[in-house]
Amino acid sequence: MYSRPIKVYQGIDNPIQVILKNQDQKKVDISNGVSPTVPDYYVEAAIQDPVNKLTVVKYDVNFTDYTSGNGTFTIEKAVIDDLEQRLYKLTFSIENINSGAKKPLYIDDNYGVPLDLFVLPAYWSDQAPAPNIQESVVDGGTI
Repeated sequence: MYSRPIKVYQGIDNPIQVILKNQDQKKVDISNGVSPTVPDYYVEAAIQDPVNKLTVVKYDVNFTDYTSGNGTFTIEKAVIDDLEQRLYKLTFSIENINSGAKKPLYIDDNYGVPLDLFVLPAYWSDQAPAPNIQESVVDGGTI
């Protein structure tokens, strides 16, 4: 799995696409090999707070195609709006369903695990804009 930093925006749901790839940039098959619709692995994403050293929230990655390793998850508006800092880490782990063995998913060739997650303000609003207030200028005269 290889990726660039991810930007998410407050005030709206943010879907995240995950594509599992090996070191040769080939897609990874996580199906059980017998049926392409049955997975052999379970992938979890987690938002980590590096300042307070805690996990904020975890997400199950839902795969649309197990044979090509394509999956998605959505970081909800309510979660993003509660994030107070601008920089978090996004980590992924993979667990073998049969053996229960769990290990990190690396995001680069140097066995890096955390991915930068930038939380940015956005201006989606549920409210109508305020009415246009007409301003007037009063001439104070000359001094």
